[in-house]
Formats: sequence, C-alpha cells, structure tokens
Amino acid sequence: MGKALILCLALAGCSATAPIGNPREVWCDHNQPRRPSLVVVAAMTRPELDEMNTHNAQGTQWCGWRP
Repeated sequence: MGKALILCLALAGCSATAPIGNPREVWCDHNQPRRPSLVVVAAMTRPELDEMNTHNAQGTQWCGWRP
C-alpha cells in the first residue's frame, strides 16, 4: 500500500502545471514568419499555401509581423 500511495502522490504532482500568462505572447515567442523562396512556393500545394498564409496572418495580427 505504501508504494501505491507514493505512486499516486508522484502522479498527482506531475499533473499540476504552472499557469500560462498570455497565450499570444507564448505563440509569438515560439514562432516566426514563414518566408520561403519563390521556387519553394511554386512547389507548394494549395493547402500548404493556405496554412502558411494563415500562420503569417496570425503573426501579423498577434505579434506585429510586417510583410
């Protein structure tokens, strides 16, 4: 029973996380604009282009990125 109690306490401690301040600030700290070359853009599929444009638009809105 002692080992089970220690295991439960250890698992309970692992589930607690520190609160995140501003999620937008965290996103901006961990991302950067995607600026591929024209050759890479020409080889991208439509969904890939849409995802890249969405990513850059979010960065422009949240982080103040400039084109």
